[in-house]
Amino acid sequence: MRQSIRFVLTLVLCPVLSLSSLHVGVPPARAADTGTWTPTGVTGQYVCCLVIDPLAPAVLYAGSDGGGVFRSTDRGSHWTAANTGLIAVNTPHGNYHVCSLAIDPLTPTTLYAGTEDRGVFRSTDRGSHWTAANTGLAREWICALTIDPLTPATLYAVASPQDLASRGGVFRSTDNGDHWTRVTARIKGSLVIDPLTPATLYASAGYGGFGVFRSMDGGATWNERGRETDLHGYEVLSLAIDPLTPSTLYAGTHRDGVFRSTDSGATWSATNTGLPQLSIQCLAVDSRTPATLYAGIYYGGVFRSTDSGSHWTALNTGLADRRVLSLAINPVTPSILYAGTFDGGVFRYDATMGIIELEIGSSTMLVDGRPVVLEAAPIILNSRTLLPIRAVVEAVGGTIAWEASTRKVTIVRKDKKLELWISNSVARLNGQSIKIDSDAKVVPIIMNGRTLLPLRFVAEALALDVQWDAATQTITITDTP
Repeated sequence: MRQSIRFVLTLVLCPVLSLSSLHVGVPPARAADTGTWTPTGVTGQYVCCLVIDPLAPAVLYAGSDGGGVFRSTDRGSHWTAANTGLIAVNTPHGNYHVCSLAIDPLTPTTLYAGTEDRGVFRSTDRGSHWTAANTGLAREWICALTIDPLTPATLYAVASPQDLASRGGVFRSTDNGDHWTRVTARIKGSLVIDPLTPATLYASAGYGGFGVFRSMDGGATWNERGRETDLHGYEVLSLAIDPLTPSTLYAGTHRDGVFRSTDSGATWSATNTGLPQLSIQCLAVDSRTPATLYAGIYYGGVFRSTDSGSHWTALNTGLADRRVLSLAINPVTPSILYAGTFDGGVFRYDATMGIIELEIGSSTMLVDGRPVVLEAAPIILNSRTLLPIRAVVEAVGGTIAWEASTRKVTIVRKDKKLELWISNSVARLNGQSIKIDSDAKVVPIIMNGRTLLPLRFVAEALALDVQWDAATQTITITDTP
């Protein structure tokens, strides 16, 4: 099926845009979101948690209640169990109970799994083998795990007491999970960490408790936040933090929707327009465009907001009203999402082939109407359009790599491998040399520390059909099947 990708280039100061070999055509009107949720190979599982490798986002992990850990290396298309070394729990629900997962952001081959009644396990080989990391934590039910992004040897675990043998509360380790110390007993819910100031953490009391708490000393002391707006009267089940502006927080509650704070949790306001008043089991923020966030709802599927939670719309085609327990956003291609459900396993949402709009001089592009920040704004040079191509390539499902020693850009999409060199008018497509343009001055450049590539050449080399509408000064790029 042909998918349309539209680049809207509003020309500043009327520069000349000349694209050789372009067909004249009228671009299609911008469509609504065309993404659909589809089940992946982990079916029939109670998927409590999902994590994605930040450096290789085709690799992801799912933690389940009964099946343990599952791993995929192809964006969720196929999964295999990764439970060697995990201790089985003999309960009516199954054997391996993994309630939480965390991945080392600097060394993603290292993972941590929080289990039911068996504490934390660690893997240093992408989940192939696990060993207990439980001194001081062995009998705890670990419902949340968080890693210090700057010092990954420090991590935090939230334990929910289930019987007299467990204590519950927040535990901290400073040696990669080898030893744990309980730092507070009050908190038994979700936990997030300030990515810019990791000594600051936020946590919720969880089911049966109320409010949000903050620690500014690595968990040693905690204070309730938002008491003056009565957030302490709500059961907060999930938390999320804006990675670029960590003073902005979101709290998902039990049957009272989502609350937002822009002052580090001191005050909160409800942000629920369009959102059903059901239990918000999980929240996820787009790391590239934090105004976009998602809410996973028990018996409500997934809802999306593109204005920092002020308004919400259902994103449920193919998902209906399933009970969503966990969410994950592809960090490189944020139009790919994953949802872990109560009894349907993992679902994937893929809208990578939607409509993309860019404007000359603007550092924001729209992907299916959703803003994505570019590394630099598109420009016109030598009568050709050049732009920072990374976000565009990733939006159409490709990958891009930079080799500093040779100043080479390598783009891979489907069966195409395109190699370009800075200031070189000759590129290589699937190993064959090819001229970039009839004008030898049209070459990849570096401007203000950013790499800009010729749009027309890259698009056509990747088997994308390019059309130019002079009347609207619009470029339409269509995927050719």
